[in-house]
Amino acid sequence: MSISYFVVFGGYLAFLTWTCLKSMKEVESLSDFTTGGHRMGLLLGIGTSVATWVSVASVMGVPGQLYRTGVAAIIGWVAGWFLATAVMPILAYKVRRPELPARTFPEFIRMRFEPFERISGLQLIVAALMLVGYFIFCHLQVVGFGIVFNTITGIQYEYAIFAFLVLLALTSLGGFWSVAATDTLNAVLILIGLAFGTGAILYASGGLGPILDAVATTTAPTNVGGEPLEPGILLSPAGTFGWSVLMGIFMSNALGASVAPHWINRFMAPRNSKAAVLQMMWTVIALIPIFLCLIVIGLGAKALLPSLPADKTTDYIMPLIVQNYAPPFVGALTLIALLAAAVSTANSMLLNCGTSLYYDLYRSLYPDRQFDDERATRHLRYSVLVLGLLSVISAIKPPVLLAMGFTYVYGAFGAAFMWPVWFGLFWKRMNRAGAYAGIIVGVAAFIAAKAMGADNPFVVGAGLSLLATLAGVFLSPAPPREAYEAYFDAEVSPSTRAVALRIRRESDHAHETHGAAPLAGEAKA
Repeated sequence: MSISYFVVFGGYLAFLTWTCLKSMKEVESLSDFTTGGHRMGLLLGIGTSVATWVSVASVMGVPGQLYRTGVAAIIGWVAGWFLATAVMPILAYKVRRPELPARTFPEFIRMRFEPFERISGLQLIVAALMLVGYFIFCHLQVVGFGIVFNTITGIQYEYAIFAFLVLLALTSLGGFWSVAATDTLNAVLILIGLAFGTGAILYASGGLGPILDAVATTTAPTNVGGEPLEPGILLSPAGTFGWSVLMGIFMSNALGASVAPHWINRFMAPRNSKAAVLQMMWTVIALIPIFLCLIVIGLGAKALLPSLPADKTTDYIMPLIVQNYAPPFVGALTLIALLAAAVSTANSMLLNCGTSLYYDLYRSLYPDRQFDDERATRHLRYSVLVLGLLSVISAIKPPVLLAMGFTYVYGAFGAAFMWPVWFGLFWKRMNRAGAYAGIIVGVAAFIAAKAMGADNPFVVGAGLSLLATLAGVFLSPAPPREAYEAYFDAEVSPSTRAVALRIRRESDHAHETHGAAPLAGEAKA
């Protein structure tokens, strides 16, 4: 391994260690750990949003899909994700509008649909779905890390993935502040590394024209010994998918990703609704050069390396092509960018996984048990470490391609949460019965459709979820004002504020643990 790799990776590891130690000192409460205390600045907000979007499914999965299926991957993944990001400012404004926003996505669902329930069934169901979904996301990041680390060091993949535990610990134990700080650096590293890598690919291939010419005429199979491709298939809009399957991928990535719980959590972190909107608007702009680089690298790889070795999946294309065709320092920067992409998304997903398990499941099931912030934060860190270890163990034998794994989870999230989130934020009549029906029917229908081999399981799941949601809404009473007022009106009634304060205090157990006086403005519920 070149000395350049040691230097770049050593500097990166030193920064992660510094931010972890600094961020752990910033965490004074559970709100600090889960959402940065709802006081995240614009720069950190943009950095963590960009880095969370640019996961291994992006920097390794998208070039891999471009290599395997051609420009169809641009429609299915890049266009889908950009559409999702483009509509997020609308959601961000509404989610961050309440004076006392939720700390987690399941708590948001509880506050919107079951504000008077002491133990919210909706919060428990959503937390369980998040736990499964984000564990899969973490697993995929570990797979991506293992592939890159194996390429850099030559260490066998099954052993290389355990190095990820160190980076996960350094970036997750400080909570949201640590995640946001490291993500901002990761976003810069990703942009710089991909820019250098793109330049190396263009130089090695002779430019964009020769790349397109090669892609248009190649019949080389994806792997050595595989079936030859049809000439021109890689420049066909539907590629090797077919339109039905491609539209299913696009809709899962676009509509499903727009309501993914980790994005709702991101919207809660800024200081106010204006900052939340600006954060997502600038995120869209920052993502453009990154994805342009990924497109060039993916198509350029097909021109430079027509077929992969028989034992390699297309997820290996990015590190292989960079290592073979980029100068050592450029290769080091690009491969560190891939590691940064894995770390920046894994720490966020692991934080969501841990908070779902501890905050939304365990604490919600025991509302009378006493907690304090110090002990709760310590337990949450333990949860993160254990889940990180399990995600590494599960990645020893990876089952799916990176980009497709993300699409499946986004599809399930979208089918379950799209109508409860969109209707909940923009339709006052949306109620708990509609939310229960939409979430349960949506996720069950998506899984069943996928298991039965449907080309577009997202449409099946989201369509049946819509019918179930509307039936639940119109066959049951309207929701109380306290459930929706904070998301629609600038000034809320005393009873609405009292409900939000009660939920916050029940989560904190401040009145039981410390005997604190009622919070200012709190009315009796």
